[in-house]
Amino acid sequence: MIKYRRNRLSALLKAAGCAAIAVTAAGCEGIHGEVDDVYTPQLHYQRFPIEVSKGKVRMKVPARSARLSTGHEDAVARFGQSARNHQASTVSVARPAASNSADMVAGRITQLLAAQGIASDTIRHTTYSGHGPVIMSYSRHMAHTAECGDWSKDLARSSDNQPYSDFGCSHQHNIAAMVANPKDLVQPRTSAPASAARRSKVLTDYAEGKNTATKIDAKQDVAISDAVK
Repeated sequence: MIKYRRNRLSALLKAAGCAAIAVTAAGCEGIHGEVDDVYTPQLHYQRFPIEVSKGKVRMKVPARSARLSTGHEDAVARFGQSARNHQASTVSVARPAASNSADMVAGRITQLLAAQGIASDTIRHTTYSGHGPVIMSYSRHMAHTAECGDWSKDLARSSDNQPYSDFGCSHQHNIAAMVANPKDLVQPRTSAPASAARRSKVLTDYAEGKNTATKIDAKQDVAISDAVK
């Protein structure tokens, strides 16, 4: 019986010693092992960040005839609206030199741009050699991201439980295309100032114990059951 206990105690001590050695080895491996400090983007907006940069918006207007068609005038008007909405500091109108018809077209373009609210001092007229159309252009901020189409990984074999290479790319492209003012992605615009008259009214009603909520017209209070009748 005593010999059996000694053998059992010896086996336990050997097992404890092996466990201690394994723990020590694991600790040494954790201290002296290789550290993975490489940045690996995981989320879609990290792998496909939207960048904002300045680019040129151009439009060519034929100058073979001195008169613009109705379609061309509408296109020039929309171009002027776009330049005004993007707060373009300068709208360039380049025309071929020594061309009377191009001079007439450029003059008509200037009138159409002025009708859309483009100040005359922001329209810059230039000429270029040779023959060609009248070219309008202005600079504005544009949102863009990396191109899609990375299908290098087999989606049928994704045992690592990681998103595929192209995941979220189209989503980021849609956001970049739909944003009204790309500069908002860099720095949000400040909010409009609060109404001083409304603030004074609310504080007065609150001090007098009155209801501070805005009154709603009874005609606007429509139930869903009434709307679907």
